[in-house]
Amino acid sequence: MAKTTTNTSYLPPAYPPCTQPLSELEPITIAEMKLETRHRGKRVTLRVLTGPAREPVMAVVAIVEDEKGEALVLQLFFQPPEGVVPADEIVQSDDVVVLKQPFCKIAADGTYTLRVDHPGDFVKLENGDERIPRLWRREWLPMHGLSSGEIRGLGNNAVEEEQWAKAQRLYTSAIDAATTPGDRSAALLNRSYANLQLGRPAKALSDARAAAAVEGSSLTEKALFRKGRALYELGDFAGALVTLERLATFYPENAATRHELGRATMRLREQKTGRYSFRRMYAQAVRGDADPPLIDCATFSSRVEVRPSSAPGRGNGLFTTVPVAAGDLLLVEKAFGYGCAAAGGSEDTVASPGADSGALIDLANRKGVVGGQVRLLTHLIQKMCHDPKARELVYGLYHGEHEVPSVGDVDRQPVIDSFLVANIISLNAFGAPPTSRDALSRRINPDSQHDTPDTPTTTTASRFATSGLWLLASRINHSCYGNCRRSFIGDVQIVRAARDLPAGTELVFGYRAAQHNESHAEVQAALRGYWGFECGCELCGVRLATTGEMLARRKVLKKEKKRMDVDAALRILEEIEEATYPPASPDAEGVSIRIELWDAYFALGAEMLGRGEPTGCIRMIVRGLKALGFNVTATAAAATVSHWGYTTDLVPLAFLQLFTAYKTLTTPAGAAREPEACAAAAAAANAKKYAGVAYSILVGESETLNDEFPQFA
Repeated sequence: MAKTTTNTSYLPPAYPPCTQPLSELEPITIAEMKLETRHRGKRVTLRVLTGPAREPVMAVVAIVEDEKGEALVLQLFFQPPEGVVPADEIVQSDDVVVLKQPFCKIAADGTYTLRVDHPGDFVKLENGDERIPRLWRREWLPMHGLSSGEIRGLGNNAVEEEQWAKAQRLYTSAIDAATTPGDRSAALLNRSYANLQLGRPAKALSDARAAAAVEGSSLTEKALFRKGRALYELGDFAGALVTLERLATFYPENAATRHELGRATMRLREQKTGRYSFRRMYAQAVRGDADPPLIDCATFSSRVEVRPSSAPGRGNGLFTTVPVAAGDLLLVEKAFGYGCAAAGGSEDTVASPGADSGALIDLANRKGVVGGQVRLLTHLIQKMCHDPKARELVYGLYHGEHEVPSVGDVDRQPVIDSFLVANIISLNAFGAPPTSRDALSRRINPDSQHDTPDTPTTTTASRFATSGLWLLASRINHSCYGNCRRSFIGDVQIVRAARDLPAGTELVFGYRAAQHNESHAEVQAALRGYWGFECGCELCGVRLATTGEMLARRKVLKKEKKRMDVDAALRILEEIEEATYPPASPDAEGVSIRIELWDAYFALGAEMLGRGEPTGCIRMIVRGLKALGFNVTATAAAATVSHWGYTTDLVPLAFLQLFTAYKTLTTPAGAAREPEACAAAAAAANAKKYAGVAYSILVGESETLNDEFPQFA
């Protein structure tokens, strides 16, 4: 088995990005700096002495010297990954750079470094810049004397080799060297294409529009195509469709346009109707080249809206705009940012075989950015660097008391607060399996090694393997006893109603999984310690009313149950329910949550079904569902759910057991007209329907129910 390693780096105490232009900063030399100090109001000009290298955790490093000849290691954090922008496109030997408010510190290995955490604090001076010290100015420049067309040709060569960052740099030089409108327009359109390949659609759109303006017409073929593609990548499918339709009208022979028109039309349909081909989404999620698994689909959100939360101190929340039933689709949302540390691996590893996984540890706040969150952090910072709208959207999420930068750009550099972005991720991002269906399949497969109900349903590694930021879903506040449930297919989050909800209901789901035998104090301490709030849901109400003696007795009785036969175990469960839980609240509409009992009742139901006792199985499954807060009526002739409770991973399996029990109660063929047999068959059909609802709540769709449970087919 290949070894997987985790490389750790330590975040310094948070400090803000520089918001002053270089002209307002005073020069400082390395010899004048103090260790572990951010030198406010200062700047240092440096020459790069070596080629760059990559540190395992997000940093590009090189040795630099100041004008006095003093040398140190330069660390540039949160730079694009090597596969997107190679290190030598970020900094090269003989480059001249300026650090704003330089931060001199001791690295984890004991070396002295100049550390840059905020991208805008690093300014690269281009050849010919008058701010380059005379001693370091070059007499010969690499592209001196080349025409815009010749430089563009070099960029085209880079495109052929799929060196997109290099191509983008060369096309920028071609734009600067252009002497005619035609040269400038051609270079802008080429750079638009390179920006699309680099995942910078906002810049691609800006270049396409600028090229059209240079030509004096917005109807040039390449400008329209680039604009349509950029709008599509920005999620403006209506704008993309209008642009592509114009392109098809004026240039009907363009074959690529038909393909893009089809995609834009399909995305608009998804956006308006909420109808998706989930099997197509699964196919994209498991593609061999999907790293991470990004799904080509639109966001559907017409059934929800952002409003101030009904609970004090919760900020904004997400509310239903229409009445919905249990299992109804509420939200399908593409991730705004998504990071996967387990590229090509399974959910049980934090990286692909032999690969390195990163961890950033914030000692000051006792928090860490781990695995997929490391990639997500870099991705979001870079996205914000190249798209001002992205900055607004990310900074608009809950971020506690951390202040947002007062300016957007200085010295033509974006002002991004990397520590603020890390804080936003810690408070708003979700860990996610590659698909919830695969996670559920492992959980319910009796032959697989999965967690017990008393432990979290994911391993430590899998929790950190992938991480994403969903702007709308992040508005959903916490409740241990949620009224909706999230699931994932790649970078798509699907939220479905977990019970019937009227319009105007605030959506809530659990930020952490409910565990067996947790005290009220333990749950509140966990929530308060990480998210800074407490929970007052129905389940927490039961916990609050449970005394320490009740909890201790419950633990003892559950241990005794494991060593008993079915009848004795049932007596113990009844004693646990009567002696270790508070009475149900009179206004609880008959709902009594007994979170520690459902799995035991389900297990007894399966045991009875295996012994040929279908009516006993039905009784046990009903008790298990009621322990989860369901209002369910089931007899030998009928099964009805009038209120949905807490849908755990094993609820579909419980309904399968009900289905099987009712099928057993139907009389042999030829006697199916008898009332009892007909009633049992109807009850079996109901059980199958409820299994489909529960399955869709857990995995986001019901198309694959029969694949996971062929007994229903």
